[in-house]
Amino acid sequence: MKALLHRALGLSLALLLLAGCGSSLPVPPTGPHLPSEPAVVVPYPPPPARVEIISSPDKPGLVWIDGEWQWRSRRWAWQPGRWEPVPPGAYFAPNATVRRADGSLVWFAGVWHAPGKK
Repeated sequence: MKALLHRALGLSLALLLLAGCGSSLPVPPTGPHLPSEPAVVVPYPPPPARVEIISSPDKPGLVWIDGEWQWRSRRWAWQPGRWEPVPPGAYFAPNATVRRADGSLVWFAGVWHAPGKK
């Protein structure tokens, strides 16, 4: 019985610690890439994302855009994360690497989509 109590207490403590790790970082509304967006054929997927230390925004109303790997001619180059304002009514489509049915690998850059723009 004592072991069960210790296990329950440990689990409760772990859940509390995880809850404390929640993010209050302001992030943009997100959505899909549009079919009309250009896809860049790449020979291999990007490396894992880099860990970044996020500074405080320099003015209110900004959202955090995560850093991403971008394809530059023949290699992946890291674009650090940044604070940006949200364009009115817009959503952000984060970068994506997708394997097509024909086996090719394509990459889409992270972009903002505003209403009425294609």
